[in-house]
Amino acid sequence: MSWEPILWLIFLAINIALISLLIYQIVCLTDLEADYMNPYESSSRINSVVLKEYILHGAFCILFLVTGHWFIFLLTLLPAYYNLRKFLSRQHLIDVTEVFRFIESEKKIRILKLGFYLVLFVLVLVRISNEGTHFLLCYQFSRPLLEILTFSPQFLNSGQYLVWSYLLSTH
Repeated sequence: MSWEPILWLIFLAINIALISLLIYQIVCLTDLEADYMNPYESSSRINSVVLKEYILHGAFCILFLVTGHWFIFLLTLLPAYYNLRKFLSRQHLIDVTEVFRFIESEKKIRILKLGFYLVLFVLVLVRISNEGTHFLLCYQFSRPLLEILTFSPQFLNSGQYLVWSYLLSTH
């Protein structure tokens, strides 16, 4: 059994978790801006999930590296570097006293990250569909049906191709 479909399902779960954490942070910032929440409550809620987001993104990036998906690894490396730089300079937490001064920039950063994760979500869904199709074709169908669906040279050179093309054209 191929592990690729299972890996892509793990990538999908991590990506959904990252998207939900970012939506939660954006909602908290929007509620603060609309004065539905006080600054202390909003900052404590956002600060409680920021580190989880960074750890999940780091795991996301490392999994792409370990599994050999180089293009997506390089794509996720830039936000990982940004997160690491913010974490090491101790600027990853929102300060309660200065939250209103940086609310617009914090929202823009999180919306950009959300857009990035949504693009990754589409890429992961495309890869899941490709891996699932490959899995079904290789492991679930019989050999003649696989040859028919993939138009292999053995099938095209056989007389069966003419029968199948005739049957498909008449219906």
